[in-house]
Amino acid sequence: MVAYHVNNSNIRLAVVGFGDIAKKHLAAFRALGVNVVAAANRSLEGRRKAEQDGGIERTYSDAQIMVERERPDGVLVSASVLSQFEVVRNLIPYDIPLLVEKPPAVSFQDWNSLRAQIEARRLPVMVALNRRYYSVYQRALQRMGGVEAVTAVSVEWSEDPEKMLGLGHPAEMIPLLSFSTSIHGLDLLVFFAGIPRNPWLWGRDLDESGDSFRWQMYLCGQTERGAYARFESSWDVPGRWRVVVDAPNIRMVSAPLETAVLYARGKAPETIEPTVEDQQFKPGFYGQAAAFLELVRDHSYCARPMANLREISADMELADMLTRACQRSSAAEARAAR
Repeated sequence: MVAYHVNNSNIRLAVVGFGDIAKKHLAAFRALGVNVVAAANRSLEGRRKAEQDGGIERTYSDAQIMVERERPDGVLVSASVLSQFEVVRNLIPYDIPLLVEKPPAVSFQDWNSLRAQIEARRLPVMVALNRRYYSVYQRALQRMGGVEAVTAVSVEWSEDPEKMLGLGHPAEMIPLLSFSTSIHGLDLLVFFAGIPRNPWLWGRDLDESGDSFRWQMYLCGQTERGAYARFESSWDVPGRWRVVVDAPNIRMVSAPLETAVLYARGKAPETIEPTVEDQQFKPGFYGQAAAFLELVRDHSYCARPMANLREISADMELADMLTRACQRSSAAEARAAR
């Protein structure tokens, strides 16, 4: 159990990268009493935002210099998608606990490289998978008998490449951005159902030119806990995300993901209410921050809902396999068109 009401005023936190997500993280940390001492950002604009919007007096253009000078107790790594791997790799030798925004890398191969370094140094690294900390999920699972009672999990996860392109992201970034976001959905599958064993996977691109990323992907199989797991994602339709979790005589439906409704046999549907903290802060961020502070104090992994390295590896590998399946389909269609 994560202790929220602990004196954290002696914990010094630094942050790498300062954007909207970092601001939401820091709001939760400050509410928990943490002292945010410094921020690092390569851009002058980012450093100014950290000073003006984040109220952080000391800013740096280099994360390693910041860590060497400030010697914080923990570091929040919230850099750009393409920068995360390099930042984490460079900070591992300092043996300071890290809270890393997803994705920690943009390929399973790169993640394996980071994991080997993390394990070699026995460094406590936490990947920010905040949906695990949704209070509505924790409360729903208690009513359902815990994850041990779960018999099936279904995750529907759509992406919108056209929207990403409209925001100015270059086309080559679309698979990486969707890979990054899909890790959250795949992690919910792992969180609720367990790690799939030898799942069946499928992917294709509906666009023969391969220019519009009309990807569809699917995986299913039994997990190590014995639950049935299914993940499907279409990038060709509008819509948002949905998670369905089954246990004997009861089902949880989460759509949108910040909500949970229980359907128990013979009873009226029950809407699960979030905690005050999940209403005040971005859902899951307060509980996640508290768990990271426990990691900082003890230098050892907490119990669930924190993801361990093996679960993170499963998330990354599944995302990588699905991405490759769609890319192979695009390449095959392009060759056939020639």
